[in-house]
Amino acid sequence: MKNFSSKGIRFSGDSIKSCIGFIDLVDSTKNTITMDNLGHVRIYYSKFINSISKIVKSYGGKVIKNIGDCILFYFPKTSNNKNEEAFREAIECGLKILDSRYVVNQELSKQQLPPFSYRISMDFGVLELALVGDYSQVDLFGSTINFCAKINSSLSVANQIVIGDNFYRILKSFSNIATNYNFINNGECKITETFGYSTYGIKKVNKSSLDNNSSNMYPLRKKMLSSSTQYHIKTQSKNDLSFHKVITKKE
Repeated sequence: MKNFSSKGIRFSGDSIKSCIGFIDLVDSTKNTITMDNLGHVRIYYSKFINSISKIVKSYGGKVIKNIGDCILFYFPKTSNNKNEEAFREAIECGLKILDSRYVVNQELSKQQLPPFSYRISMDFGVLELALVGDYSQVDLFGSTINFCAKINSSLSVANQIVIGDNFYRILKSFSNIATNYNFINNGECKITETFGYSTYGIKKVNKSSLDNNSSNMYPLRKKMLSSSTQYHIKTQSKNDLSFHKVITKKE
């Protein structure tokens, strides 16, 4: 086996700004510790790493390394923060990983292996480039990675995507992305005693649901107006209508 640590690490002195992602395999230690057959353990982890790597690559991303049951990847094209398509691909990559879980889990079930659940965190910021091993392999370092890892371990929700504030602000600057995805406040990630970093969940807008809501609004309004009960409709978001009921007395 080749000794990749023979030459250590060398920082290139270069840095880039890019979108990164962490994906953690939930409960993998608990799932594998009960496996008597080491072959099953190998299948379990290889299925995880290979299936994720394939999807990341198909969306223009690059896998940097796996750390135990966690994979670190980034999207080089997002170094241009005006490239809306590159940022859309980054989001879609995370969503595709979640969607593909159902097919992967069916395959695991056939081999009597436990299903996958993922925690995915993503952010954007400065990344320090380094060369490791024989200086042919790229690695990334910096506070952006540290924040993203912290979000994953402390605030991420199983089978959902949580993003950091830097990534959120860039995504919201693109009108098409802001329209087609929902962003949900996910609380602050506490970095220090005095500093918290905002995080957000992200989901794709269900357009068919919006169309159905729009087509049903007129008959709903007509029914309400013909009643002796008045309703005030407060629109909180495109998918979320809350109704506040006010009873009026008949004279």
